[in-house]
Amino acid sequence: MTTPPSPDDDPAAPEPPPSWALPDTPAPAAEAPAAPPDETSPADDPEPSPIAGERPDRARTNGFAIAALVTGAVGLVLFAIAFAVAALVQIRRRGGGGRGLALGGLGASAAWLAAAAIIAALFGDSLFSAGEAEADPRQRDGYVLSSTLKVGDCFTAQTHDSADPNVYPSPCTSPHNGEVVAKATLPAGPFPGVQRLAAQAKALCEERTPDNVKKVVDDDFDARAELPRRKDWESGKRTVTCTLVYVAEDKSLIAPLSRAVITPRHEAMFEQGDCLEKWDESMTPPVVDCDLPHQFQVLATYKLQGKEYPGRKKIEKTASKGCARRAADIWGGDPPLDRVYPTFSTPTKQQWRRGYRDVYCLITGGNNGPLERSFVPKK
Repeated sequence: MTTPPSPDDDPAAPEPPPSWALPDTPAPAAEAPAAPPDETSPADDPEPSPIAGERPDRARTNGFAIAALVTGAVGLVLFAIAFAVAALVQIRRRGGGGRGLALGGLGASAAWLAAAAIIAALFGDSLFSAGEAEADPRQRDGYVLSSTLKVGDCFTAQTHDSADPNVYPSPCTSPHNGEVVAKATLPAGPFPGVQRLAAQAKALCEERTPDNVKKVVDDDFDARAELPRRKDWESGKRTVTCTLVYVAEDKSLIAPLSRAVITPRHEAMFEQGDCLEKWDESMTPPVVDCDLPHQFQVLATYKLQGKEYPGRKKIEKTASKGCARRAADIWGGDPPLDRVYPTFSTPTKQQWRRGYRDVYCLITGGNNGPLERSFVPKK
């Protein structure tokens, strides 16, 4: 923004009269004609008229001040504040008019902000929170509310925040950690309150959970329920969505829960030399003939000791030493490490709390592909 030209720089202003015409350059006394007699006194003389070409100074109105008033009046608060500040700074430094306009812009902006705060306080929930029927259920990129899924749909959810109803839909045959196991409608009546509603939903979800899933709920799964909100309840929407989320560390599911025959892993008893088609953390892996291609073979099993969960790193270090010692007892000084790769499985924190202490020492083909014979003698 260029600085407005001063009146002295105004090209339209007429040139001042030459110096010889100015009154402060008196003519010589000898050449001055005698003043004619005048009957009026000097006190009665009128005020001298301005010299030709002179105009009284008038302060120009600052352009930023005008912009501040206009933008403030129409609700462009951020622009109005910026223009007003710029105007006040320029007026203070360079002079000029418009201070009142700039202050008016600030006042209008303050009025808009106050009105917005009052509206948000009074009607914030209804204005800024769409109802369930109007809301786009997608949250973040690709996430939906679990209540928008059907029974049997699989998803991936956060394991550390059981109160977050947003989940990412996934095919049940792809890695995931959750599934909708039931939907139920609570009886009509006054809104029971959050705590009582949660208790009712928990009991209803336990009742509607399929029998083949109930036995694993208290082991590695977190049973969750998305509850209706008060305004949903009052509008007749009383549906509870029951989900199960697998919370084992760094693990995922690859099969639907509702259609699987599941036995908690800590209830399965494997013996040294058993060959397993695969190792599934959520259900009992099938035992196969060792002459058929398989992924794992049981090298040894043993139980850990202790009351408190020692932590994942410590428990894995203990399991590694225990399995190495048992491998030396079985193979002696000639382990087939050119054909197999040793690994192990340890209890999760949730399993430990429920008394599960079993460690499975396993071997797998690794980069060599599936195993096709037994490398561990039967016990």
